[in-house]
Amino acid sequence: MEAYPSKIDSYLSELKEHSRAAISAFSVLEGSEIQVSLRFCVQKFLNECEAISEILWNSHDKKLRKHIRSVLSISGDSPFSPADFSELRVAFREIEKTGGTEKNLKDKGMENTPEANTGFQELAAFSYDPGAKILTYDGKNYEILPLFLAARDLYATLPFFKELQACTEIFEKNPEDATSLFQKAVLLYKARRFEAALQLTAQVLEIVTDDHRVWYNRGVILSEMGQLEEALAAYNRTIELEPAFEIAWDNKGVTLARLGRFEEALETYEKVLVRSPKYAEAWAGKGSILSALGKKEEALEAYSLALKIRPDYLEALTCTGSLLSRLGRFEEALETYDRSLRLAPTEIGPWAGRSFVLLEL
Repeated sequence: MEAYPSKIDSYLSELKEHSRAAISAFSVLEGSEIQVSLRFCVQKFLNECEAISEILWNSHDKKLRKHIRSVLSISGDSPFSPADFSELRVAFREIEKTGGTEKNLKDKGMENTPEANTGFQELAAFSYDPGAKILTYDGKNYEILPLFLAARDLYATLPFFKELQACTEIFEKNPEDATSLFQKAVLLYKARRFEAALQLTAQVLEIVTDDHRVWYNRGVILSEMGQLEEALAAYNRTIELEPAFEIAWDNKGVTLARLGRFEEALETYEKVLVRSPKYAEAWAGKGSILSALGKKEEALEAYSLALKIRPDYLEALTCTGSLLSRLGRFEEALETYDRSLRLAPTEIGPWAGRSFVLLEL
């Protein structure tokens, strides 16, 4: 698509403007309690979403718009697609008419006439439930959360467009190029498009089934999505393929801890430390598990070993300070927090811990 760089830039600029405006309108909508203001926010939100839909699916420059959708991983069943948006568009038009009728009556000084009563009855037929994120108009419910999430995802993805475009074009030329597809998955992960990134890792694994990096990243994505058992399986597969890949062991330990399986997490850290005794993150992870199991002195020793390997390991320092504080060793805790703050003077955690210790001294 080198022949249309200016057009692409123009469309991207418009998409950025409309997605940002849609996010803003939705945020205001969530806090709006006045009916007229509520309707205005809904109108604004839907208007911006309609503009996004138009940019992505207008029949003019059809090939170019399809390319943009492909680069941004916007599928045919997106909430912005004409098929999905059409029903909401009809309701949107009716809401606009209601708003226009009410304004005209007020402008003419006819607020208390039968016509006005009809207009206000139509207005009363409109409501929004901020908890369920459901718009109700004329007795029919419309979910608008998917539209907001789509607008948020679009806005988050746009800064990566050039890199995504390069990956997309390479893969379109060579559908066996797993690297370009994997890089695209990583970019979408950075944009916090976890579902889309996960789908791409599945496609990558159809091409290269035994790449430990892909399995590891799949585990990271699943973990972010809260799918912990699936994440654990991905980390196990990573370790099976590449036992020396230390960070997979660490993430496995964290995932087991999140599942409440502390003994298994401890065993995981002990296994990796046999292989890599100078892996500071594993010592810190072991310390966290021992602390959760109530073995505070052993946890302190594990944190100490992590800090011998990496004296500037902020997380281990902060955890050490917290543990010393719980053990009533406030002078040592204060000294540890001070070390943390010399490394990271703007970090909130050490300041909060230090304040607590000072109250106890």
